[in-house]
Amino acid sequence: MLKGLRSIINIFLLAIITVGIATFIIKKNYSDAIISPNSDSSEKVELEISQGESIDSIIQELVDKNLIQEKWANYFKLYVRLNDLAPNIQSGKYQIPKNLNIQEIVETIQHAKDQDVWITIPEGIRKDEIAKRLSTEFNKVNNTNFSETDFLKLTEDQTYILTIGLPNEVKDLEGYLFPDKYAFSKDATTQSVMDIIINNFKTKVGVQDTYKTIIIASMVEREGYTSEDRPMIADIIERRLTQGWLLQIDASLLYPLKDWKHEITQQDKLSDSPYNLYKKAGLPPTPICNPGLQSINAVRSPKSNDYYYYIHDKDGNVHYAKTLEEHNNNVNTYLR
Repeated sequence: MLKGLRSIINIFLLAIITVGIATFIIKKNYSDAIISPNSDSSEKVELEISQGESIDSIIQELVDKNLIQEKWANYFKLYVRLNDLAPNIQSGKYQIPKNLNIQEIVETIQHAKDQDVWITIPEGIRKDEIAKRLSTEFNKVNNTNFSETDFLKLTEDQTYILTIGLPNEVKDLEGYLFPDKYAFSKDATTQSVMDIIINNFKTKVGVQDTYKTIIIASMVEREGYTSEDRPMIADIIERRLTQGWLLQIDASLLYPLKDWKHEITQQDKLSDSPYNLYKKAGLPPTPICNPGLQSINAVRSPKSNDYYYYIHDKDGNVHYAKTLEEHNNNVNTYLR
């Protein structure tokens, strides 16, 4: 009798545990689906919602246009129901980037008349590239309040920089234009755009890092390819700096040329540019691009190693070396 009772209790406890695990998995899958970007593409797709159109019909159109993955369709519907958002969805035409998540799509389709302009700033580009990208997108909606020229002037406006709470040594906002997806109003002004970008940096990154950290992170962003090699490269850069080695970073040499695809020549390496780390010891005077959080975290927590050199082969695989001889062998083996 007692043995049978114990068996029943064990089965009951096992059932509770199983249900608990299943519930945890479902909640985690739901949470992941809500905040995960649908894709890496910032290409915009037109979505038209008709008056009185059902949620099921809207979801199917989103799937058909590759704006949400089919496996996430039920999560989209659940998110709308749990938050009672169906009455807020407005009919109209929308331009929706493919890289939005479910939460961002639902937020967008609630504002047909005053639809935001979604603009993605990718990791590792310069401020002039960002200004051009912003200008291009705002021109599509006939925004005359944003100026590419004024945006770039604002990145060096010392009066403005002093008001935004960055480290005192920052004299140029290169490095602080945080890469992310942004929703700007159609009539956004130059300064309002800058304020949003800088505030996003302060929210996502914080202002505890030194200027040196952001400068090194910008080089790690251009030099590293993956989450595995960036902490390794961050450690190599820091060690070369500490031991007085020239950094010899190609990306820094390319920065003032405003051409990431420029084929570096011997003449380039002999130039007197302050960004030429083949001749100049130490760091460049400013960040060389705007790094993402992964690169900043790589500098915050570098992966200790004994290497001094690294290259990436034509397939993007990294090869490290401890000596110049090993490095030259890697160059001859993987790049020639």
